[in-house]
Amino acid sequence: MSTTKKYIESFTLQLAEGLKLGQALDFVRPGSDIRNIVIAGMGGSGIGANLVESLTFGRIPIPITVCKTYNIPQFVSPHTLFIASSYSGNTEETVAALNKAMLKRAEVICIASGGKILEIAKEYNLLYIQLPAGSDSPRAMLAYNMLALLSLLYHSNLIGAAYIKETENAIEFLNRGEKGIQSEAELIAKKLKGKLPVIYCDSRLHAMALRFQQQLNENSKQMAHVNTFPEMNHNELVGWSFPEALMPMLQVIYLYSDHDHERVEKRMEICRDMFEKKSNPIIDIIGEGASLLEQYYYLIHLTDWISYYLAKENGVEPEPIEPIIYLKTELEKVK
Repeated sequence: MSTTKKYIESFTLQLAEGLKLGQALDFVRPGSDIRNIVIAGMGGSGIGANLVESLTFGRIPIPITVCKTYNIPQFVSPHTLFIASSYSGNTEETVAALNKAMLKRAEVICIASGGKILEIAKEYNLLYIQLPAGSDSPRAMLAYNMLALLSLLYHSNLIGAAYIKETENAIEFLNRGEKGIQSEAELIAKKLKGKLPVIYCDSRLHAMALRFQQQLNENSKQMAHVNTFPEMNHNELVGWSFPEALMPMLQVIYLYSDHDHERVEKRMEICRDMFEKKSNPIIDIIGEGASLLEQYYYLIHLTDWISYYLAKENGVEPEPIEPIIYLKTELEKVK
């Protein structure tokens, strides 16, 4: 069995185990001492930070900044909750950012399965969450990463406990609908074969669209494009003219949730005819669930399956990531 398929099938199991991991935390950070949050992470760990940032937007009293590079914002201080998140624990950008945050005397917490980041955490007596080890695909461990971050915010008195019940609801809902989710994913993958997916959504779902794009990139070995409403209406919309030969190859996908802005929904419908005249009938993917978090879980699971089935359509194995391995090998030579 494909390792990727095994991980996608175990998504709800990861959610359940991630909840237990978070509930077992025995530390509390008083939210009143924290004025901002910075989460450093790349790839599969970084997208978990983006998703949590999106989920808490408008609901958390302090700003969250996701840092996806070697440097950190100038405002990082002892009043910053700095979270270094790297599944392997060896991501060089995140290690560099962690070291800079420690020099700024930020309140640091580490999330990793091992590697240098856990070594630093133990050496300097930093708080840390150790994720289950054993995977070569950080992107496949997203559930653990998301719930570790949500649990940290909860234990820091920055969010309430609603995410726990919502996660439990999602586990039951996804398990019940698994066959239907896989069938829908397989049908969508067939429509994407030979096309360039163009993923559009409300800005609230931007992180979700990025996750979908990244899974298509890594699992399906497929290029994809993401943009959001209303921003794309102020620029990209005009670009839907050239190159003319490309237009029939574009496959627009609309992602929806119950939390889309009503004006955005109107914009998306107005643009539907414009896109379909130039390319192909739009594929609508609608988040299901009673809350935004539940709908995120649904969309993550469905789009992960789409990326798996598209890999099969493309005749490739989802697991290998040779270009990334080559890049890391070359970087090692120039340290």
